[in-house]
Amino acid sequence: MKRQLLKWLPPLPLIFPALLSGALLSAAFPPIALGGITFVALIPLIVSLYRKPWTRGEAFRAGFFFGLIFFLLLLWWIVKLLPWANVTIPWLMTPALILLVLYLSLYPAFFCLLLVTIGRGKLAPGFFVAPALWTLLEIIRSRGELGFPWGVIGYGLSRHVNFIQGAAWVGLFGVGFIVVLISFVFSAAFVQREIFRKIVFLAVGAGMVAALGLHGWKVASGFPLEEHAREVSVAVIQPNVSLKIKWDPAFRDSILSLTERLSRIAASANPGLIIFPETSAPVYIHYEKEVKKLLTSLVRDIDTPIYIGFLDARRDWPDKNLNIYNSSGLFTPDGRLEKYDKTHLLPFGEALPLSWKFRFLKKINFGQANFQPGKLAPPIDSRIGSLGPLICFESIFPELSRRYARAGADFFVNITNDGWFGNSPGPYQHAEMCVFRAVENRRYLLRSANTGVSMVVNPVGSVASALEMDREGMLVEKVRAIKGQTFYTRAGEWPVVIASLLLLIIGAVVARRSLKT
Repeated sequence: MKRQLLKWLPPLPLIFPALLSGALLSAAFPPIALGGITFVALIPLIVSLYRKPWTRGEAFRAGFFFGLIFFLLLLWWIVKLLPWANVTIPWLMTPALILLVLYLSLYPAFFCLLLVTIGRGKLAPGFFVAPALWTLLEIIRSRGELGFPWGVIGYGLSRHVNFIQGAAWVGLFGVGFIVVLISFVFSAAFVQREIFRKIVFLAVGAGMVAALGLHGWKVASGFPLEEHAREVSVAVIQPNVSLKIKWDPAFRDSILSLTERLSRIAASANPGLIIFPETSAPVYIHYEKEVKKLLTSLVRDIDTPIYIGFLDARRDWPDKNLNIYNSSGLFTPDGRLEKYDKTHLLPFGEALPLSWKFRFLKKINFGQANFQPGKLAPPIDSRIGSLGPLICFESIFPELSRRYARAGADFFVNITNDGWFGNSPGPYQHAEMCVFRAVENRRYLLRSANTGVSMVVNPVGSVASALEMDREGMLVEKVRAIKGQTFYTRAGEWPVVIASLLLLIIGAVVARRSLKT
């Protein structure tokens, strides 16, 4: 048994570097959040792969071991989801974490496998192959119903505004491409035997980091906010309602009273919009006529639109099945309700994958919600400008906010309820990822979270203001409706994908020629 287990481990010279790289990269994310470490985290892994000609299987296992360490340290808190998270089989959380980590670890495993396969163990092709491979694999794991971009390497730089301004051109994955390229340049210094070459590669890597930071500082400090629309005021609410009582019918009236009280306080600051978190109204809005009437009257009375989250249940044409949606909507003083249904559901949390298509899957119950994904919808017009709604998990997918920016959204509004994560790194990791959405599309992002982290992010990725976890409060900030589209908004990931594919071909050709010489 021990011998079989040892066969699955990478060779000893690869184990410690893989362990070190996985631990270093996890340190780039909360709770440690040493974002700058992303530029050097992969060095031990890459250098170890070039120390000697490893087999494909050995390289695969090294990458897999790296992934195990990284994703376990990043996502361990999943097993500690709060006991009132409606999980009917609590012991499932540990095997769920294990299966998720095993799945995610396949991507760095294939990175290492393909790096030694395409690059033939030669350093020169690696400059083309390594960043291209890493980028393409991250894009692949972020797509589809099972897409999970949590821990994408670019997100490690979310707190470092000067290093992420390139996202307006190449997006999240393009920033990751640059990070891996710089990591490979540093790695090349440790592979070289000659001191002079070591110094050259170290100098080039340091120069790339400095140039990236200097360019970002220049862009961020010089972004002309004042040239855009006039300032408008928004109020972002953090009600901090305990999940122990949120869905208890006995507390519904008190929660709605809290919503009314906070709305009236916010309205005294004369904002153009008040924003409440995901499912702040703990009702099925279609059937709760009294609650809908209450909110409509409140908005009319304070003469201020309210954007708020709730659930919706309705029988949709043509199947007439009762479908449940995680929804939100804008209540306006003239009596209108503009609704949005969440389109990208959390797999296994809000719905089983493909359950929207195969209804028998909804009969499987381990505590997940059985929501129906909403249809693509245009931005919501409001008093301050058009809104691109993002509910919870949707904020970590670049393509969703990009779609709204292309459709003319002036602001992104992200509402969420991260109370399920409890006192863990989860809410902080989740909050930091949405910073990229502001930079990629040069839009303000307004984030309202039930228990935190609520914040307002400006178009260069700086957090203008934020509320601490587990406290009731509100943010009142001046924002501007930004017009125009960035290169990333117009082109998306395609330039990065095409460039990566071309670099893979170039790397393969260089590797083949190097074997002949």
